[in-house]
Amino acid sequence: MKVIAAINGTITAESVAFYALMYAQAQKFTLVLLHIKNEKDNLDDVQASIERISTVALSKDVQTESVILQKFSKTIIKNFILSEYIDTIFCSTRKHTKFITDSFSELLINMNFNIDIAVIRIVNISNIMEVDNMFLSIKEDKLSVKKFAFFATLASAYEAKAEIYSVTNMSIYKLARLKMHEVKERLFTINYNLRHYIKLANFMPFTLYIKHDFTSNETQSILMEIAKSDVQLLVIGAKRLSVSSFFFKEMPIEKLMRDTSVNTIAYYTKE
Repeated sequence: MKVIAAINGTITAESVAFYALMYAQAQKFTLVLLHIKNEKDNLDDVQASIERISTVALSKDVQTESVILQKFSKTIIKNFILSEYIDTIFCSTRKHTKFITDSFSELLINMNFNIDIAVIRIVNISNIMEVDNMFLSIKEDKLSVKKFAFFATLASAYEAKAEIYSVTNMSIYKLARLKMHEVKERLFTINYNLRHYIKLANFMPFTLYIKHDFTSNETQSILMEIAKSDVQLLVIGAKRLSVSSFFFKEMPIEKLMRDTSVNTIAYYTKE
Protein backbone atom coordinates (compact mmCIF):
# COMPACT_ATOMS: atom_id res chain seq x y z
CA MET A 1 0.00 0.00 0.00
CA LYS A 2 1.19 3.53 -0.75
CA VAL A 3 0.72 7.12 0.38
CA ILE A 4 1.10 10.01 -2.04
CA ALA A 5 2.50 13.41 -1.09
CA ALA A 6 2.03 16.03 -3.82
CA ILE A 7 5.11 18.28 -3.97
CA ASN A 8 5.98 21.34 -6.04
CA GLY A 9 9.31 22.53 -4.63
CA THR A 10 7.82 24.89 -2.05
CA ILE A 11 8.50 24.61 1.68
CA THR A 12 4.75 24.33 2.28
CA ALA A 13 4.34 21.25 0.09
CA GLU A 14 7.51 19.77 1.56
CA SER A 15 6.11 20.27 5.06
CA VAL A 16 2.94 18.41 4.06
CA ALA A 17 5.10 15.56 2.76
CA PHE A 18 6.59 15.14 6.24
CA TYR A 19 3.09 14.55 7.65
CA ALA A 20 2.63 11.94 4.92
CA LEU A 21 5.98 10.47 5.92
CA MET A 22 4.94 10.08 9.56
CA TYR A 23 1.67 8.50 8.45
CA ALA A 24 3.50 6.10 6.11
CA GLN A 25 5.95 5.13 8.84
CA ALA A 26 3.16 4.27 11.28
CA GLN A 27 1.35 2.12 8.70
CA LYS A 28 4.51 0.72 7.08
CA PHE A 29 3.41 2.11 3.71
CA THR A 30 5.56 3.33 0.84
CA LEU A 31 5.71 7.10 0.43
CA VAL A 32 5.31 8.32 -3.15
CA LEU A 33 6.56 11.85 -3.83
CA LEU A 34 4.49 13.08 -6.77
CA HIS A 35 5.18 16.15 -8.86
CA ILE A 36 3.22 17.25 -11.91
CA LYS A 37 5.24 19.46 -14.24
CA ASN A 38 4.01 23.00 -14.85
CA GLU A 39 5.64 26.29 -15.74
CA LYS A 40 5.17 27.78 -12.27
CA ASP A 41 7.39 25.27 -10.44
CA ASN A 42 11.17 25.09 -10.44
CA LEU A 43 12.26 21.50 -11.12
CA ASP A 44 15.54 22.03 -9.24
CA ASP A 45 13.55 22.97 -6.14
CA VAL A 46 11.38 19.88 -6.62
CA GLN A 47 14.46 17.63 -6.84
CA ALA A 48 15.93 19.27 -3.74
CA SER A 49 12.68 18.59 -1.86
CA ILE A 50 12.73 14.96 -2.98
CA GLU A 51 16.29 14.56 -1.71
CA ARG A 52 15.54 16.11 1.69
CA ILE A 53 12.36 14.10 2.23
CA SER A 54 14.00 10.87 1.06
CA THR A 55 16.91 11.41 3.46
CA VAL A 56 14.56 11.75 6.42
CA ALA A 57 12.51 8.78 5.19
CA LEU A 58 15.65 6.64 5.05
CA SER A 59 16.43 7.49 8.67
CA LYS A 60 12.93 6.33 9.61
CA ASP A 61 13.02 3.16 7.50
CA VAL A 62 10.30 4.39 5.17
CA GLN A 63 10.54 3.34 1.55
CA THR A 64 10.11 6.18 -0.94
CA GLU A 65 9.42 6.53 -4.64
CA SER A 66 9.49 9.71 -6.71
CA VAL A 67 7.25 10.23 -9.72
CA ILE A 68 7.23 13.24 -12.05
CA LEU A 69 4.32 13.42 -14.45
CA GLN A 70 5.25 15.32 -17.58
CA LYS A 71 1.93 17.06 -18.12
CA PHE A 72 -0.93 18.39 -16.01
CA SER A 73 -3.82 16.35 -17.36
CA LYS A 74 -6.80 14.79 -15.60
CA THR A 75 -6.38 11.67 -17.70
CA ILE A 76 -2.67 11.31 -16.90
CA ILE A 77 -3.28 11.91 -13.18
CA LYS A 78 -6.18 9.48 -13.11
CA ASN A 79 -4.27 6.75 -14.96
CA PHE A 80 -1.31 7.05 -12.62
CA ILE A 81 -3.35 7.00 -9.40
CA LEU A 82 -5.52 4.10 -10.55
CA SER A 83 -2.40 2.11 -11.47
CA GLU A 84 -1.20 2.19 -7.86
CA TYR A 85 -2.66 0.94 -4.58
CA ILE A 86 -3.07 4.29 -2.87
CA ASP A 87 -4.41 4.67 0.66
CA THR A 88 -4.31 8.45 1.05
CA ILE A 89 -3.19 11.49 -0.93
CA PHE A 90 -1.64 14.36 1.04
CA CYS A 91 -1.56 17.80 -0.57
CA SER A 92 -1.18 21.38 0.60
CA THR A 93 -3.63 24.23 0.34
CA ARG A 94 -2.93 27.08 -2.02
CA LYS A 95 -1.75 30.47 -0.71
CA HIS A 96 -4.73 32.48 -1.85
CA THR A 97 -8.00 33.73 -0.44
CA LYS A 98 -9.65 30.46 -1.42
CA PHE A 99 -7.59 27.63 0.03
CA ILE A 100 -9.44 24.65 -1.45
CA THR A 101 -12.00 25.99 -3.93
CA ASP A 102 -10.78 25.72 -7.54
CA SER A 103 -7.47 24.19 -6.38
CA PHE A 104 -5.54 21.03 -7.27
CA SER A 105 -6.82 19.40 -4.10
CA GLU A 106 -10.43 20.11 -5.09
CA LEU A 107 -9.73 18.63 -8.53
CA LEU A 108 -8.58 15.42 -6.83
CA ILE A 109 -11.61 15.38 -4.53
CA ASN A 110 -13.99 15.80 -7.46
CA MET A 111 -12.35 13.02 -9.47
CA ASN A 112 -14.08 10.58 -7.10
CA PHE A 113 -11.27 8.10 -6.58
CA ASN A 114 -11.84 5.47 -3.93
CA ILE A 115 -9.05 7.19 -2.03
CA ASP A 116 -9.00 9.46 1.00
CA ILE A 117 -7.51 12.93 0.58
CA ALA A 118 -5.84 15.01 3.28
CA VAL A 119 -5.65 18.70 2.42
CA ILE A 120 -3.29 20.48 4.79
CA ARG A 121 -3.00 24.15 5.70
CA ILE A 122 0.50 24.82 7.02
CA VAL A 123 0.67 27.64 9.55
CA ASN A 124 3.65 26.60 11.70
CA ILE A 125 6.55 24.73 10.11
CA SER A 126 8.62 24.30 13.27
CA ASN A 127 6.51 21.58 14.94
CA ILE A 128 5.75 19.29 12.00
CA MET A 129 8.10 16.51 13.07
CA GLU A 130 7.15 16.81 16.75
CA VAL A 131 3.47 17.04 17.66
CA ASP A 132 2.62 16.81 21.35
CA ASN A 133 -1.08 17.62 21.23
CA MET A 134 -3.64 17.13 18.47
CA PHE A 135 -7.38 16.95 18.22
CA LEU A 136 -10.10 15.71 15.93
CA SER A 137 -13.25 17.79 15.63
CA ILE A 138 -16.47 15.85 15.02
CA LYS A 139 -20.19 16.58 14.99
CA GLU A 140 -21.75 15.10 18.13
CA ASP A 141 -20.96 11.36 18.00
CA LYS A 142 -20.53 11.21 14.19
CA LEU A 143 -17.15 9.51 13.91
CA SER A 144 -16.47 7.02 11.13
CA VAL A 145 -13.92 4.22 11.33
CA LYS A 146 -11.95 5.87 8.50
CA LYS A 147 -11.63 9.20 10.30
CA PHE A 148 -10.63 7.56 13.54
CA ALA A 149 -8.11 5.30 11.79
CA PHE A 150 -6.50 8.32 10.10
CA PHE A 151 -6.42 10.35 13.31
CA ALA A 152 -5.19 7.41 15.39
CA THR A 153 -2.43 6.67 12.90
CA LEU A 154 -1.02 10.19 13.21
CA ALA A 155 -1.49 10.23 16.98
CA SER A 156 0.37 6.92 17.19
CA ALA A 157 3.14 8.17 14.92
CA TYR A 158 3.75 11.17 17.19
CA GLU A 159 2.68 9.45 20.43
CA ALA A 160 0.72 12.64 21.05
CA LYS A 161 -1.99 13.53 23.49
CA ALA A 162 -5.16 13.15 21.43
CA GLU A 163 -8.54 14.75 21.92
CA ILE A 164 -11.89 14.25 20.24
CA TYR A 165 -13.68 17.59 20.20
CA SER A 166 -17.40 16.86 19.94
CA VAL A 167 -19.47 19.82 18.77
CA THR A 168 -23.26 19.90 19.00
CA ASN A 169 -24.87 22.51 16.76
CA MET A 170 -28.11 24.17 17.77
CA SER A 171 -29.79 27.54 17.43
CA ILE A 172 -29.21 30.35 19.90
CA TYR A 173 -32.85 29.94 20.96
CA LYS A 174 -32.38 26.24 21.76
CA LEU A 175 -29.10 26.92 23.55
CA ALA A 176 -30.82 29.43 25.81
CA ARG A 177 -33.57 26.93 26.69
CA LEU A 178 -31.24 23.97 27.24
CA LYS A 179 -31.61 22.59 30.75
CA MET A 180 -28.82 21.05 32.83
CA HIS A 181 -30.35 17.57 32.86
CA GLU A 182 -30.67 17.69 29.06
CA VAL A 183 -26.98 18.60 28.75
CA LYS A 184 -25.96 15.70 30.99
CA GLU A 185 -28.15 13.29 29.03
CA ARG A 186 -26.69 14.41 25.70
CA LEU A 187 -23.13 14.14 26.99
CA PHE A 188 -23.76 10.66 28.35
CA THR A 189 -25.23 9.52 25.03
CA ILE A 190 -22.31 10.90 23.00
CA ASN A 191 -19.73 9.35 25.33
CA TYR A 192 -21.58 6.05 25.24
CA ASN A 193 -21.71 6.01 21.44
CA LEU A 194 -17.98 6.77 21.23
CA ARG A 195 -16.96 4.19 23.81
CA HIS A 196 -15.57 1.74 21.24
CA TYR A 197 -13.00 4.29 20.06
CA ILE A 198 -11.94 4.92 23.65
CA LYS A 199 -11.50 1.19 24.16
CA LEU A 200 -9.38 0.92 21.00
CA ALA A 201 -7.22 3.83 22.13
CA ASN A 202 -6.29 1.88 25.26
CA PHE A 203 -4.22 -0.41 23.02
CA MET A 204 -2.49 2.49 21.23
CA PRO A 205 0.55 4.57 22.23
CA PHE A 206 -1.45 7.71 22.97
CA THR A 207 -3.99 8.97 25.48
CA LEU A 208 -7.43 9.88 24.13
CA TYR A 209 -9.83 12.37 25.70
CA ILE A 210 -13.28 13.63 24.73
CA LYS A 211 -14.31 17.25 25.07
CA HIS A 212 -17.80 18.58 24.35
CA ASP A 213 -19.21 21.87 23.18
CA PHE A 214 -22.70 23.20 22.39
CA THR A 215 -22.72 26.02 19.88
CA SER A 216 -24.63 27.85 17.18
CA ASN A 217 -21.44 28.28 15.10
CA GLU A 218 -19.29 25.18 14.77
CA THR A 219 -16.44 26.81 12.83
CA GLN A 220 -16.11 29.68 15.29
CA SER A 221 -16.14 27.29 18.25
CA ILE A 222 -13.34 25.22 16.72
CA LEU A 223 -11.24 28.34 16.14
CA MET A 224 -11.81 29.50 19.73
CA GLU A 225 -10.91 26.07 21.10
CA ILE A 226 -7.66 26.13 19.11
CA ALA A 227 -6.82 29.63 20.35
CA LYS A 228 -7.15 28.75 24.03
CA SER A 229 -5.40 25.37 23.89
CA ASP A 230 -1.88 24.10 23.24
CA VAL A 231 -2.95 21.90 20.32
CA GLN A 232 -0.48 21.76 17.41
CA LEU A 233 -2.47 19.82 14.84
CA LEU A 234 -6.19 19.87 14.03
CA VAL A 235 -7.86 17.13 11.98
CA ILE A 236 -11.39 17.69 10.75
CA GLY A 237 -13.73 15.72 8.54
CA ALA A 238 -14.10 18.30 5.79
CA LYS A 239 -17.15 17.18 3.82
CA ARG A 240 -19.82 18.80 5.95
CA LEU A 241 -17.88 22.08 6.11
CA SER A 242 -17.35 22.14 2.34
CA VAL A 243 -20.99 22.79 1.47
CA SER A 244 -22.00 26.29 0.40
CA SER A 245 -24.81 27.92 2.32
CA PHE A 246 -27.09 30.87 1.73
CA PHE A 247 -26.28 32.10 5.23
CA PHE A 248 -22.48 32.20 4.80
CA LYS A 249 -20.36 34.43 2.55
CA GLU A 250 -17.81 31.61 2.24
CA MET A 251 -17.80 27.90 2.91
CA PRO A 252 -17.07 27.07 6.57
CA ILE A 253 -14.01 25.01 5.57
CA GLU A 254 -12.53 28.04 3.79
CA LYS A 255 -13.07 30.25 6.86
CA LEU A 256 -11.51 27.59 9.07
CA MET A 257 -8.47 27.31 6.80
CA ARG A 258 -8.10 31.10 6.60
CA ASP A 259 -8.40 31.82 10.32
CA THR A 260 -6.76 28.77 11.88
CA SER A 261 -3.68 29.39 14.03
CA VAL A 262 -2.39 25.81 13.85
CA ASN A 263 -1.62 23.32 11.12
CA THR A 264 -4.95 21.91 9.97
CA ILE A 265 -5.84 18.78 8.02
CA ALA A 266 -9.12 18.79 6.12
CA TYR A 267 -9.77 15.08 5.69
CA TYR A 268 -12.01 13.98 2.83
CA THR A 269 -13.03 10.34 3.07
CA LYS A 270 -14.65 8.04 0.52
CA GLU A 271 -17.31 6.40 2.63
